[in-house]
Amino acid sequence: MPKIHPNEPCPCGSGKLYKECHQAQAGRPPIVSEHVRLPVIPEPDPGTRSVFLREGEGTIFFAGHFSELSLDCGTCQAPLVVGMAPGQVAGIVLRCAACGAFNDTPP
Repeated sequence: MPKIHPNEPCPCGSGKLYKECHQAQAGRPPIVSEHVRLPVIPEPDPGTRSVFLREGEGTIFFAGHFSELSLDCGTCQAPLVVGMAPGQVAGIVLRCAACGAFNDTPP
């Protein structure tokens, strides 16, 4: 993957320099002002749903700086998706690394 020079235009199309746009966001935790608890469902039958399993440290599957929304585990309230715009993560099942609950994302 080619590297983007900090003084090049950001590839997102914002018109800002990369260093003032997406490079500046890297490493900063997203700001969260709204928490939504996801519905917990029984474990899906094999081959019926896409189930994501978290490996490694933490509980967050997807993080961004597009919103102040956190989608949390419906059982233990651990954050699973943070800072993503509504609808960016949809139609998949997230198995919480903290408690093992299967959380459904809205379609």
